[in-house]
Amino acid sequence: MNSIGLDLFNKKKLSEHIAVGASVYSSPEVIDPDHLLWKHLQNPYGPSTSVSLRNEMEDLVGRSFIQPRTFWVTPSISCRGATITDLVIMPAVRNAASLISMTRAIKSPDGIDVVVHTSNDSSDLIYRKLFKFPIAFTLAATGLPLRVSNILKPHFTNSTLIKVAELLVSPWRWLLRASALAMGAVSNVKFAAEPSDSVMSEIFEEYRHHAGAHFERSQRFLNWRFSEGPLFHGKVEWVWSQGECLGYLAFKQVTLGGLVVFVTMDAVLRRRLTLKEAIALKFLAARLAIEGSCDAVFTLVNIENSALKWLKGFPFFHIPDRHLPHSTPIFIHASNEHRSLEKQVDVFFTLADLDYF
Repeated sequence: MNSIGLDLFNKKKLSEHIAVGASVYSSPEVIDPDHLLWKHLQNPYGPSTSVSLRNEMEDLVGRSFIQPRTFWVTPSISCRGATITDLVIMPAVRNAASLISMTRAIKSPDGIDVVVHTSNDSSDLIYRKLFKFPIAFTLAATGLPLRVSNILKPHFTNSTLIKVAELLVSPWRWLLRASALAMGAVSNVKFAAEPSDSVMSEIFEEYRHHAGAHFERSQRFLNWRFSEGPLFHGKVEWVWSQGECLGYLAFKQVTLGGLVVFVTMDAVLRRRLTLKEAIALKFLAARLAIEGSCDAVFTLVNIENSALKWLKGFPFFHIPDRHLPHSTPIFIHASNEHRSLEKQVDVFFTLADLDYF
Protein backbone atom coordinates (compact mmCIF):
# COMPACT_ATOMS: atom_id res chain seq x y z
CA MET A 1 0.00 0.00 0.00
CA ASN A 2 1.31 3.45 -0.88
CA SER A 3 2.02 5.97 1.87
CA ILE A 4 2.53 9.74 2.08
CA GLY A 5 5.34 11.38 4.02
CA LEU A 6 7.01 14.79 4.29
CA ASP A 7 10.79 14.75 3.75
CA LEU A 8 13.22 17.66 3.80
CA PHE A 9 14.97 17.64 0.44
CA ASN A 10 18.72 17.08 0.30
CA LYS A 11 21.32 16.16 -2.29
CA LYS A 12 21.24 12.46 -1.39
CA LYS A 13 17.62 12.29 -2.55
CA LEU A 14 18.30 13.92 -5.90
CA SER A 15 18.52 10.73 -7.98
CA GLU A 16 15.16 9.34 -6.89
CA HIS A 17 13.44 12.64 -7.60
CA ILE A 18 14.97 12.77 -11.07
CA ALA A 19 13.80 9.19 -11.69
CA VAL A 20 10.22 10.08 -10.78
CA GLY A 21 10.29 13.17 -13.01
CA ALA A 22 11.83 11.24 -15.92
CA SER A 23 8.99 8.70 -15.79
CA VAL A 24 6.67 11.38 -17.14
CA TYR A 25 8.72 14.26 -18.56
CA SER A 26 11.95 14.76 -20.48
CA SER A 27 12.34 18.55 -20.21
CA PRO A 28 15.41 19.96 -18.41
CA GLU A 29 13.16 21.81 -15.95
CA VAL A 30 12.18 18.40 -14.56
CA ILE A 31 15.26 16.20 -14.91
CA ASP A 32 18.27 18.53 -14.86
CA PRO A 33 20.06 17.86 -11.54
CA ASP A 34 21.60 21.32 -11.24
CA HIS A 35 18.20 22.92 -11.78
CA LEU A 36 16.59 20.82 -9.05
CA LEU A 37 19.42 21.62 -6.64
CA TRP A 38 19.13 25.34 -7.39
CA LYS A 39 15.36 25.31 -7.07
CA HIS A 40 14.93 23.16 -3.97
CA LEU A 41 18.21 23.34 -2.06
CA GLN A 42 19.73 26.74 -2.83
CA ASN A 43 16.55 28.76 -2.27
CA PRO A 44 17.52 31.63 0.10
CA TYR A 45 14.51 30.80 2.27
CA GLY A 46 15.68 27.25 2.89
CA PRO A 47 15.37 23.79 1.33
CA SER A 48 12.07 22.51 0.02
CA THR A 49 10.07 19.76 1.68
CA SER A 50 9.01 16.86 -0.49
CA VAL A 51 5.47 15.52 -0.24
CA SER A 52 6.61 11.97 -0.98
CA LEU A 53 4.42 9.15 -2.24
CA ARG A 54 6.15 5.81 -1.58
CA ASN A 55 5.17 2.24 -2.41
CA GLU A 56 5.41 -0.87 -0.24
CA MET A 57 9.13 -1.11 -1.00
CA GLU A 58 9.65 2.50 0.15
CA ASP A 59 10.50 3.55 -3.41
CA LEU A 60 9.57 7.10 -4.32
CA VAL A 61 6.76 6.92 -6.91
CA GLY A 62 5.34 10.44 -6.69
CA ARG A 63 6.09 13.81 -5.18
CA SER A 64 5.46 17.50 -5.04
CA PHE A 65 7.56 20.15 -3.30
CA ILE A 66 6.67 22.66 -0.61
CA GLN A 67 9.01 25.56 -1.46
CA PRO A 68 9.42 28.04 1.45
CA ARG A 69 9.13 31.81 1.08
CA THR A 70 8.56 34.54 3.63
CA PHE A 71 5.06 35.97 3.21
CA TRP A 72 4.15 39.50 4.33
CA VAL A 73 0.55 39.76 5.49
CA THR A 74 0.90 43.47 6.31
CA PRO A 75 3.96 45.77 6.21
CA SER A 76 4.69 44.81 9.83
CA ILE A 77 3.51 41.19 10.01
CA SER A 78 5.28 38.36 8.21
CA CYS A 79 4.74 34.62 8.40
CA ARG A 80 6.10 31.36 7.02
CA GLY A 81 4.78 30.93 3.50
CA ALA A 82 5.32 28.40 0.73
CA THR A 83 4.36 27.56 -2.83
CA ILE A 84 3.61 24.08 -4.14
CA THR A 85 5.61 23.01 -7.20
CA ASP A 86 6.67 20.04 -9.32
CA LEU A 87 3.85 17.56 -8.81
CA VAL A 88 4.74 14.30 -10.58
CA ILE A 89 3.26 10.81 -10.08
CA MET A 90 4.62 7.78 -11.93
CA PRO A 91 2.11 6.48 -14.52
CA ALA A 92 1.91 3.02 -12.92
CA VAL A 93 0.53 4.42 -9.66
CA ARG A 94 -1.20 7.53 -10.95
CA ASN A 95 -4.86 7.48 -9.96
CA ALA A 96 -7.42 9.62 -8.20
CA ALA A 97 -6.60 8.12 -4.80
CA SER A 98 -2.89 9.01 -4.98
CA LEU A 99 -3.62 12.56 -6.16
CA ILE A 100 -6.21 13.03 -3.42
CA SER A 101 -3.76 11.82 -0.75
CA MET A 102 -1.04 14.17 -1.97
CA THR A 103 -3.48 17.07 -2.14
CA ARG A 104 -4.54 16.56 1.48
CA ALA A 105 -0.89 16.75 2.54
CA ILE A 106 -0.30 20.23 1.10
CA LYS A 107 -3.16 22.02 2.84
CA SER A 108 -1.59 22.49 6.27
CA PRO A 109 2.01 21.25 6.47
CA ASP A 110 3.74 21.69 9.82
CA GLY A 111 5.66 24.93 10.16
CA ILE A 112 3.91 26.71 7.28
CA ASP A 113 1.29 29.42 7.82
CA VAL A 114 0.34 30.21 4.21
CA VAL A 115 0.40 27.77 1.28
CA VAL A 116 -0.17 29.08 -2.26
CA HIS A 117 -0.55 27.05 -5.44
CA THR A 118 -2.21 27.02 -8.83
CA SER A 119 -3.67 24.17 -10.90
CA ASN A 120 -3.36 22.67 -14.36
CA ASP A 121 -5.84 20.81 -16.55
CA SER A 122 -5.28 17.58 -14.59
CA SER A 123 -5.47 18.89 -11.04
CA ASP A 124 -8.10 21.58 -11.53
CA LEU A 125 -11.01 19.13 -11.33
CA ILE A 126 -9.66 17.64 -8.09
CA TYR A 127 -9.02 21.02 -6.46
CA ARG A 128 -12.27 22.71 -7.41
CA LYS A 129 -14.84 19.93 -7.70
CA LEU A 130 -13.69 17.35 -5.16
CA PHE A 131 -11.99 19.45 -2.50
CA LYS A 132 -13.94 22.58 -3.38
CA PHE A 133 -10.92 24.82 -2.86
CA PRO A 134 -12.02 28.44 -3.22
CA ILE A 135 -10.12 30.52 -5.76
CA ALA A 136 -8.57 33.57 -4.12
CA PHE A 137 -7.95 35.24 -7.48
CA THR A 138 -7.05 34.41 -11.07
CA LEU A 139 -4.04 35.85 -12.85
CA ALA A 140 -4.80 38.06 -15.86
CA ALA A 141 -2.77 38.13 -19.07
CA THR A 142 -1.85 41.30 -20.94
CA GLY A 143 0.47 41.80 -23.87
CA LEU A 144 1.27 43.35 -27.21
CA PRO A 145 1.85 41.72 -30.63
CA LEU A 146 5.04 42.77 -32.43
CA ARG A 147 5.53 40.40 -35.38
CA VAL A 148 3.22 38.19 -37.45
CA SER A 149 5.44 35.72 -39.32
CA ASN A 150 5.53 33.04 -36.60
CA ILE A 151 1.80 33.53 -36.02
CA LEU A 152 1.06 32.93 -39.72
CA LYS A 153 3.46 30.01 -40.36
CA PRO A 154 1.17 27.29 -38.95
CA HIS A 155 -1.67 28.51 -41.16
CA PHE A 156 0.05 29.46 -44.45
CA THR A 157 2.68 27.64 -46.49
CA ASN A 158 3.36 30.54 -48.85
CA SER A 159 6.61 32.04 -47.51
CA THR A 160 6.32 35.06 -49.81
CA LEU A 161 2.92 35.92 -48.38
CA ILE A 162 4.32 35.69 -44.86
CA LYS A 163 7.25 37.97 -45.71
CA VAL A 164 4.91 40.52 -47.27
CA ALA A 165 2.68 40.45 -44.18
CA GLU A 166 5.71 41.01 -41.94
CA LEU A 167 6.81 43.91 -44.11
CA LEU A 168 3.36 45.48 -43.84
CA VAL A 169 3.43 45.44 -40.06
CA SER A 170 7.02 46.71 -39.75
CA PRO A 171 5.79 50.34 -39.37
CA TRP A 172 4.03 49.17 -36.21
CA ARG A 173 7.39 48.33 -34.65
CA TRP A 174 8.87 51.66 -35.73
CA LEU A 175 5.89 53.39 -34.14
CA LEU A 176 6.48 51.51 -30.90
CA ARG A 177 10.17 52.43 -30.89
CA ALA A 178 9.34 56.09 -31.51
CA SER A 179 6.70 56.01 -28.79
CA ALA A 180 9.23 54.58 -26.34
CA LEU A 181 11.58 57.48 -27.06
CA ALA A 182 8.84 60.08 -26.84
CA MET A 183 7.23 58.76 -23.66
CA GLY A 184 10.62 58.28 -22.05
CA ALA A 185 11.42 61.94 -22.72
CA VAL A 186 8.02 63.18 -21.50
CA SER A 187 8.00 61.07 -18.33
CA ASN A 188 11.76 61.11 -17.60
CA VAL A 189 11.61 57.32 -17.21
CA LYS A 190 14.46 55.11 -18.41
CA PHE A 191 16.21 51.81 -17.76
CA ALA A 192 19.66 52.40 -16.28
CA ALA A 193 22.34 50.98 -13.98
CA GLU A 194 21.74 48.84 -10.92
CA PRO A 195 21.59 51.03 -7.79
CA SER A 196 23.80 50.66 -4.72
CA ASP A 197 22.97 48.02 -2.11
CA SER A 198 21.67 50.69 0.27
CA VAL A 199 19.31 52.14 -2.33
CA MET A 200 18.18 48.64 -3.23
CA SER A 201 17.34 47.98 0.42
CA GLU A 202 15.31 51.20 0.52
CA ILE A 203 13.36 50.12 -2.57
CA PHE A 204 12.44 46.74 -1.07
CA GLU A 205 11.43 48.41 2.21
CA GLU A 206 9.20 50.98 0.51
CA TYR A 207 7.77 48.34 -1.81
CA ARG A 208 6.80 46.27 1.24
CA HIS A 209 4.74 49.17 2.57
CA HIS A 210 2.63 49.72 -0.54
CA ALA A 211 2.41 46.31 -2.26
CA GLY A 212 -0.16 44.78 0.09
CA ALA A 213 0.05 41.11 1.04
CA HIS A 214 2.90 39.49 -0.88
CA PHE A 215 5.75 37.02 -0.99
CA GLU A 216 8.92 38.79 0.08
CA ARG A 217 11.23 40.46 -2.43
CA SER A 218 14.84 41.04 -1.47
CA GLN A 219 18.25 41.30 -3.07
CA ARG A 220 19.02 37.68 -2.25
CA PHE A 221 15.72 36.53 -3.78
CA LEU A 222 16.33 38.68 -6.87
CA ASN A 223 19.78 37.19 -7.43
CA TRP A 224 18.62 33.63 -6.83
CA ARG A 225 15.49 33.87 -8.97
CA PHE A 226 16.92 35.66 -12.01
CA SER A 227 20.72 35.25 -12.00
CA GLU A 228 21.90 32.09 -10.26
CA GLY A 229 19.75 29.37 -11.80
CA PRO A 230 21.19 27.10 -14.52
CA LEU A 231 17.97 27.35 -16.59
CA PHE A 232 15.78 30.13 -15.20
CA HIS A 233 17.81 33.20 -16.12
CA GLY A 234 16.16 36.59 -16.41
CA LYS A 235 17.06 40.11 -17.45
CA VAL A 236 16.62 42.67 -14.69
CA GLU A 237 16.16 46.29 -15.77
CA TRP A 238 16.32 49.01 -13.14
CA VAL A 239 13.81 51.83 -13.54
CA TRP A 240 15.00 55.41 -13.02
CA SER A 241 13.12 58.69 -13.05
CA GLN A 242 14.71 62.11 -12.52
CA GLY A 243 17.76 60.67 -10.79
CA GLU A 244 15.79 58.35 -8.50
CA CYS A 245 15.76 54.56 -8.85
CA LEU A 246 12.15 53.44 -8.59
CA GLY A 247 12.68 49.67 -8.68
CA TYR A 248 13.04 46.98 -11.29
CA LEU A 249 11.29 45.01 -14.00
CA ALA A 250 12.46 41.44 -14.64
CA PHE A 251 12.08 39.92 -18.10
CA LYS A 252 12.66 36.56 -19.72
CA GLN A 253 12.58 35.55 -23.38
CA VAL A 254 10.76 32.24 -23.85
CA THR A 255 9.24 30.22 -26.68
CA LEU A 256 5.51 29.54 -26.32
CA GLY A 257 3.52 27.77 -29.03
CA GLY A 258 6.14 28.58 -31.64
CA LEU A 259 6.25 32.26 -30.71
CA VAL A 260 9.25 34.03 -29.18
CA VAL A 261 7.73 35.94 -26.28
CA PHE A 262 9.24 38.66 -24.10
CA VAL A 263 7.73 37.94 -20.69
CA THR A 264 7.54 40.44 -17.85
CA MET A 265 8.28 38.22 -14.86
CA ASP A 266 8.24 40.73 -12.02
CA ALA A 267 7.62 44.43 -11.37
CA VAL A 268 8.81 45.73 -8.00
CA LEU A 269 8.62 49.49 -7.47
CA ARG A 270 9.02 51.74 -4.46
CA ARG A 271 5.89 53.79 -5.19
CA ARG A 272 2.85 54.07 -7.44
CA LEU A 273 3.58 55.18 -10.98
CA THR A 274 2.03 58.19 -12.63
CA LEU A 275 0.03 57.51 -15.80
CA LYS A 276 2.87 58.86 -17.95
CA GLU A 277 5.44 56.68 -16.18
CA ALA A 278 3.29 53.56 -16.54
CA ILE A 279 2.73 54.07 -20.27
CA ALA A 280 6.41 54.87 -20.79
CA LEU A 281 7.52 51.66 -19.03
CA LYS A 282 5.25 49.53 -21.22
CA PHE A 283 6.65 51.14 -24.36
CA LEU A 284 10.20 50.62 -23.05
CA ALA A 285 9.43 46.92 -22.51
CA ALA A 286 8.10 46.72 -26.08
CA ARG A 287 11.30 48.33 -27.38
CA LEU A 288 13.44 45.75 -25.59
CA ALA A 289 11.30 42.98 -27.07
CA ILE A 290 11.67 44.40 -30.58
CA GLU A 291 15.43 44.64 -30.14
CA GLY A 292 15.39 40.95 -29.16
CA SER A 293 13.40 40.02 -32.30
CA CYS A 294 10.48 38.80 -30.17
CA ASP A 295 7.01 38.19 -31.55
CA ALA A 296 5.11 39.60 -28.58
CA VAL A 297 5.26 41.10 -25.10
CA PHE A 298 3.38 39.17 -22.42
CA THR A 299 2.77 39.07 -18.69
CA LEU A 300 0.53 37.26 -16.24
CA VAL A 301 -0.18 39.02 -12.93
CA ASN A 302 -2.88 39.72 -10.37
CA ILE A 303 -4.37 42.89 -11.81
CA GLU A 304 -6.53 43.29 -8.68
CA ASN A 305 -3.43 44.38 -6.76
CA SER A 306 -3.09 48.16 -6.80
CA ALA A 307 0.69 48.02 -7.33
CA LEU A 308 0.22 45.90 -10.48
CA LYS A 309 -2.79 47.60 -12.09
CA TRP A 310 -0.48 49.72 -14.26
CA LEU A 311 0.37 46.61 -16.31
CA LYS A 312 -3.07 46.67 -17.91
CA GLY A 313 -4.28 49.28 -20.36
CA PHE A 314 -2.68 51.23 -23.19
CA PRO A 315 -0.63 50.17 -25.06
CA PHE A 316 -1.12 46.61 -23.75
CA PHE A 317 -4.14 44.47 -24.63
CA HIS A 318 -6.05 42.16 -22.32
CA ILE A 319 -5.65 38.51 -23.40
CA PRO A 320 -8.74 36.39 -22.54
CA ASP A 321 -8.17 33.01 -20.87
CA ARG A 322 -9.62 31.24 -23.91
CA HIS A 323 -6.52 32.26 -25.87
CA LEU A 324 -4.17 30.77 -23.23
CA PRO A 325 -3.31 27.08 -22.68
CA HIS A 326 -5.36 27.27 -19.47
CA SER A 327 -6.44 29.79 -16.86
CA THR A 328 -4.25 30.39 -13.80
CA PRO A 329 -6.35 30.32 -10.62
CA ILE A 330 -4.52 30.87 -7.35
CA PHE A 331 -5.52 28.88 -4.27
CA ILE A 332 -4.47 29.95 -0.77
CA HIS A 333 -4.54 27.79 2.36
CA ALA A 334 -3.80 29.61 5.60
CA SER A 335 -3.58 28.88 9.30
CA ASN A 336 -6.37 30.09 11.54
CA GLU A 337 -4.44 33.25 12.38
CA HIS A 338 -4.29 34.28 8.72
CA ARG A 339 -7.49 32.66 7.43
CA SER A 340 -8.72 35.88 5.81
CA LEU A 341 -5.96 35.53 3.18
CA GLU A 342 -7.88 32.66 1.60
CA LYS A 343 -10.39 35.16 0.24
CA GLN A 344 -8.07 38.12 -0.30
CA VAL A 345 -8.35 39.06 -3.97
CA ASP A 346 -5.63 41.71 -4.12
CA VAL A 347 -2.47 39.79 -3.13
CA PHE A 348 0.63 40.99 -5.02
CA PHE A 349 1.42 38.07 -7.32
CA THR A 350 3.51 37.84 -10.50
CA LEU A 351 5.18 35.14 -12.57
CA ALA A 352 8.20 35.44 -10.26
CA ASP A 353 6.02 33.72 -7.64
CA LEU A 354 5.37 30.72 -9.92
CA ASP A 355 7.80 28.27 -11.49
CA TYR A 356 6.52 28.50 -15.07
CA PHE A 357 9.73 30.13 -16.34
